[in-house]
Amino acid sequence: MTPQVLLFDVGGVLADWDGTTPLVELTEGRLDRDQARRFWLEFKPLVPFETGRASVHEFTGPAVEALGLDMSREEFAARFDSWMAGPYEGAMALLERIRPDFVRGVLSNNNSMHWARFLEQSRIDRYVEHVFVSHQTGLRKPDRAAYEHVIDALGQPAEAFHFFDDNPECVEAARSFGMQATRVRGVGELEAALAAEGYLKESAMH
Repeated sequence: MTPQVLLFDVGGVLADWDGTTPLVELTEGRLDRDQARRFWLEFKPLVPFETGRASVHEFTGPAVEALGLDMSREEFAARFDSWMAGPYEGAMALLERIRPDFVRGVLSNNNSMHWARFLEQSRIDRYVEHVFVSHQTGLRKPDRAAYEHVIDALGQPAEAFHFFDDNPECVEAARSFGMQATRVRGVGELEAALAAEGYLKESAMH
């Protein structure tokens, strides 16, 4: 069926969040790029923080130890906070160009620290009708429950969704649960994918 709901990840899709390069640099190459990327999906102490059940220091303390970093949990927390650089230029304008017959939503693994600043900088709530962020729902991708929560909340079958994410694990999970899903990295790739599917309004002729 033709999708009715377009769902977007935030970090790496709508927002300039790079947790990969800094981790490679901080660990002086002990983590390669793929290991650093997967850290944010697989590191167990991150789960309570991203699902709203723990403070940032309950995550950064174990992270400093696990990563073998020569810094305090407070310093790592400050660095972690700085890695969310805000919305990509043009991201909100792109959401505005989506045809009005589609419902727009966000499905993101996030945390109260990053989300508060992103919300203030982007005013994403003006550009999407639904927001599902892990620290509020208590559910993280790529767990099935995170996708099922969105499906149930919107009362649409899985086939009615098209999900855009930068992590292959999250894209593959969405597909396995019946959603259409596309991997995109950044606004340029997102715009190309939306245009290819015919989801954008036609440009006015000059």
